[in-house]
Amino acid sequence: MKRNLHFLHPRTLLSQRLQTSLLIYIFYLVFCFSISNGIASKATTTAEADRFLKQLIGAEHRGMGGSFVGTTGGASALGSNPAGISVTKGNRFVIHMTRFPRTIALLSKPNFDASYEDYSQYEQRASGIETLNWAFPIGKFGTIGVALSTAHEGAFRRVNHEGKALNSFPENNLAIGIGYGVNCFGNTVVGFDAKWLRSKVTDPSETEHFGHGYAYNVGLIQKFGNAFQAGIVVRNLSNGLSFVDPTIPDKIRRDFTAGITYQREISNMSLRLGLDLHLPFSDGARINLGTEIWYRNRIGGRIGYIRDTEKRYASVFLLEDATLEMEERNWKAEGLCLGFGVRFGNIILNAAYTPQFKPSVSEDERIHIVQGPAVYTFSIGQNF
Repeated sequence: MKRNLHFLHPRTLLSQRLQTSLLIYIFYLVFCFSISNGIASKATTTAEADRFLKQLIGAEHRGMGGSFVGTTGGASALGSNPAGISVTKGNRFVIHMTRFPRTIALLSKPNFDASYEDYSQYEQRASGIETLNWAFPIGKFGTIGVALSTAHEGAFRRVNHEGKALNSFPENNLAIGIGYGVNCFGNTVVGFDAKWLRSKVTDPSETEHFGHGYAYNVGLIQKFGNAFQAGIVVRNLSNGLSFVDPTIPDKIRRDFTAGITYQREISNMSLRLGLDLHLPFSDGARINLGTEIWYRNRIGGRIGYIRDTEKRYASVFLLEDATLEMEERNWKAEGLCLGFGVRFGNIILNAAYTPQFKPSVSEDERIHIVQGPAVYTFSIGQNF
């Protein structure tokens, strides 16, 4: 019996070796970034802009529990995993709008007769984030993307005696970014984006402070066959913000995330599963898990689960003597996420419901959310 033996061409073999070496090298870099951040961040207090940078995802991924590393693609990849920028097949324009309602959380402790009474209050004012992303391919050279993101707490709140706005731009964070993604070896894409940051914060005495800085994201997505793809990303590589007052928190914490995605077409249905892990778990486990189903690529539904923690340096209102003081405490978001999407030709509309972050409590405390337990996100995108 005659057998046909097939040998790899030397160039093909070399390409595969280079691909493997590149993947190992990139993974090693992001792992080192993650470990160094995990050690350093324990002793530092992060800036307000740190939370802003981690919220730059749209309704599509929030509805899937916030999973984005392996599922993100096109213009939505800017600010999350820039490797996904190169997935787009044409010019892609998308707007994300997230609304954080005014949240009031009361903390209580047992008094002298063992009954609980309120002793402090956290209040997070109504705020929102708007993100405008645009990605456009440049042929075999990859894809370029640009982004503009703002976060505000009550736009145009301050007016003078004539009723005119004193600040014409919403508070309190602004990011202008540019990204680049390229397909390296057919099934491997890598990406990078850079953002200029401007942050405005207000201390308990109502004094405003301005800081500026830069942040960078580096990511990779590897496809395995037609069903699976995995991604890794290091977000928010930065030296921090330049506040004049040294007492204002200015550190931006690096975020290392690994994710995997499973996709399958079943008759008229499209199924997608996503799972993200944020390492290391220095402040508790951070997990994003979600499922998405589309029917005839026209209408889709999403359900997910999120468990996330972050350390905040925030003001707390003391009910006993009606004063404000700054306090560092872990905040936690955990629960069910829901979302849906509708496609009209080249236009896609998405909406999502996710649980709000709330302050964690110690063993002798109880928490009561008086107002604002949920976050709503809306996105609209169009292909050209």
